[in-house]
Amino acid sequence: VTVMERKFLEEHLIRGTADLPVGIYSVDAAKEGHIPLHYHREFEFLVVTHGKAKIQLEGNAVYLNSSEGIFINSQTLHSSVNITENDGFSFIAIVFSPELIAPEYDNLYKRFIRPIIKNKFALPVVLPDEIVNIIMKTKKISDRADFGYELAIKGNILQMLSIYIANAEKHPYTKNTIQSEIVKKTLDYIHMNYPNAITLRDLASHAHISKEHLCRIFRDISDTSPIVYLNRYRTTQSAYMLRNTNKSISEISFLCGFNNGSYFDKMFMRFMKCTPSEYRRKVQ
Repeated sequence: VTVMERKFLEEHLIRGTADLPVGIYSVDAAKEGHIPLHYHREFEFLVVTHGKAKIQLEGNAVYLNSSEGIFINSQTLHSSVNITENDGFSFIAIVFSPELIAPEYDNLYKRFIRPIIKNKFALPVVLPDEIVNIIMKTKKISDRADFGYELAIKGNILQMLSIYIANAEKHPYTKNTIQSEIVKKTLDYIHMNYPNAITLRDLASHAHISKEHLCRIFRDISDTSPIVYLNRYRTTQSAYMLRNTNKSISEISFLCGFNNGSYFDKMFMRFMKCTPSEYRRKVQ
């Protein structure tokens, strides 16, 4: 199952069910080569299962080898890119609602969950091996889906979170909320309007700041520029359409915001390391 097929980039996606608001994904990122910058209100445990990846977290780069993982807090901007030579990377992600642990009025939520969301704890970046092992076991439990598996999944998530919090320092993690909100606003605009013509001036105007200021903030958070992100996101959308529709390459180019065929080929080659036609033949 690919990233786009799982709608993994949609920050407002409802995962799981009301009784068990958990999404457990096994993602092969080789087809896209990266996971674009995004955010969601759920917590996320992520473990690289193949290759090496660079994870960008609110301006901080974390490099993960196979069998290493991280925790991604609610509303945290994050992206990932493959750094393996001539190979892709894959990972397992467990994405779950904070309310899985306890409802907001519950004392457990007030003592532990809200402080995590509000960055009152300085949480370790890389997960201990104990949590990585539980994540792998939880994925197997989810795949088997034996009677009562929901209880096992919830129990494992509670155990992982308790281990993680025990390793936290009880002082605030500093986060530039204003910068993050500007980038989130820009991402939302791109995701809604990428099929249309978008300029840097449009993005800056939407964020109510100068072009120079937007580029500086965006690069600080994501390690790339707004226009590079836009072109990469358009390319990801076009790759999904090449895999899953019979539309012509020129039509896909137009639908994804590339009004110039040669520019589309250039961007696709830049991000996917092959032409659109080569990519379609390969995935088919």
